Amino acid sequence: MRFNQLKSTLNTAILAVTILLLGASTSFAQSVSLTAGSSVAVLPDGQSVPMWGYSCTAAVAPATCAAANLNAAGNWSPVVITATPGSTLTITLTNALPAPVAETSLVIVGQLGGGLGGAPTTTPSPAHNAQGATWPIAGPPGGGNATFNPPPQAARVQSFATPATHGTPATLTWTGLKPGTYLIQSGTHPSIQGTMGLYGVLVVTDTTTTPPTAYPVNGTKTGAVTYNSEVPLVLSEIDPIQNAAVALAVTLPGFSETTVWSGQPGGCGNPASTNAGNCYPPAVNYDPRYYLINGVALDRTNLSKSLFAANPAAATGTTLVRIVNAGSRMHVPSMVGPATGAVPGFSLIAEDGNVLPGVPRVQSEVFMAAGKTYDVMIDSPAAAKALPVFDRQLSLSSNNQRDGGMQAYIGLDGAAVGNLPAGLTAVANPDNYVLVPGTTSLSITDPAKGVMANDIGVYGVQAVPPVAGLTLNADGTFSFAATATTGSFRYCANGTSTICANVTLGAATIESGSGITMGNATFNSNVQTFMAIKSPGVLAYDTDGAGYPLTVAPGSARIVIDNNKPTRTASEAAFQ
Repeated sequence: MRFNQLKSTLNTAILAVTILLLGASTSFAQSVSLTAGSSVAVLPDGQSVPMWGYSCTAAVAPATCAAANLNAAGNWSPVVITATPGSTLTITLTNALPAPVAETSLVIVGQLGGGLGGAPTTTPSPAHNAQGATWPIAGPPGGGNATFNPPPQAARVQSFATPATHGTPATLTWTGLKPGTYLIQSGTHPSIQGTMGLYGVLVVTDTTTTPPTAYPVNGTKTGAVTYNSEVPLVLSEIDPIQNAAVALAVTLPGFSETTVWSGQPGGCGNPASTNAGNCYPPAVNYDPRYYLINGVALDRTNLSKSLFAANPAAATGTTLVRIVNAGSRMHVPSMVGPATGAVPGFSLIAEDGNVLPGVPRVQSEVFMAAGKTYDVMIDSPAAAKALPVFDRQLSLSSNNQRDGGMQAYIGLDGAAVGNLPAGLTAVANPDNYVLVPGTTSLSITDPAKGVMANDIGVYGVQAVPPVAGLTLNADGTFSFAATATTGSFRYCANGTSTICANVTLGAATIESGSGITMGNATFNSNVQTFMAIKSPGVLAYDTDGAGYPLTVAPGSARIVIDNNKPTRTASEAAFQ
């Protein structure tokens, strides 16, 4: 009895010590201060897109906060917050968005806390008037049309978590943080504020151990998932038209976040209505044209912008790649080249902050729906290497026009710019345009025929110096009114004064008759009274040596009927 009582007492004491030790390891608090405000994303084709985003203003150790794109230089970038598992994290969120945006909030997908669901703000649901039934089986007694009276709807949620209003920052707290990688995003009008760029990443990991511990097993380090270096990759997209529409709407007099877009006469969104733009534009037509990793679309003329170093930079061994899809579309990030053991590829470690059971699977890509997170492990070589990462779904273009898109490089073992493949050298080539005889002006509205059409790696052109009568657009289209039948101007590209070319406009050379080659043509008809030949008709058999388009002189044509088959020969028609 004494032994059992002593054993019970010792067990209780050990348990108490264990609880105290665990409490000591989780008692410290960490805090981060974020500001949600307006920014701009400068994209590889030179377009500047209005964005909203988070910026780090303060962090109390061991928590850290930084931009995912260290080359942002004041431009928009997702944020990456790191914290210690089991601890408390407090985020102070300040609303510095345009004044009409009364509320914004923040949720960490997969972590409980931060006021999520506690006191969401709502807005009344719009009234739905009675309407005629679409397929009435029978009309009401006494005749007439059947009607449908929509039932009243409950209020709509505006903010899913504690909102931050102008002048009143929100203090958000999460306790007992779970280890893993998590998406941070706005919980207020997420289809609007999310696509505008209010998102980031929370990394919960233990860096006090050697090597760092990503996922402990049963609360211990035994059998835990460890790594030597890590790198977060945030996948996202931008619809420039949607962002521009939102940025414009919040500047219009009378804008209200709670006004519902309808598009109906008298409603917001109808061009004929006085309040046409006083509400958020609908996100149902969301059509992204730019694809980014860590807030950067690949610029083939400057690959260094898309090089993201693993941390610590010079660590060898294993690298944990934390991939987060913060966009609204599925992406398939792929890494070809890393080796896990003797098998090329990477091993799947965790999904949405949950360690995958069993033996880690080895593959080269993962399918990531919107909001999905994956942790994958690769081997870091003993020598510096820039490992390419790209979207296998081929979201690789910038606005479907120029090179760039969802591709980046992971800098392993201290890889620097010198370890990147040779980038594309931007070249601006001279252009020659022909003025129509008798005119002194020219307008090019198709970018495929503009001054950039024959350039390499060029975006964002501007006239240097400005020329009277010239309007040169950033995409290479232009209109030019020369003072004579000839003219010229010079342009430079990519914001530099070194990538430049000359554009010459000259009068067209009138083609001589000897430069036109005419071929015989025969057309057959299945009827005796009618025959129709579509364009280019007889011109399909003729060419101009200088490449000028040919037109028929209508009064010079003559038709000869031979066995009911209209025939035209070169000697029987004249062209100019």
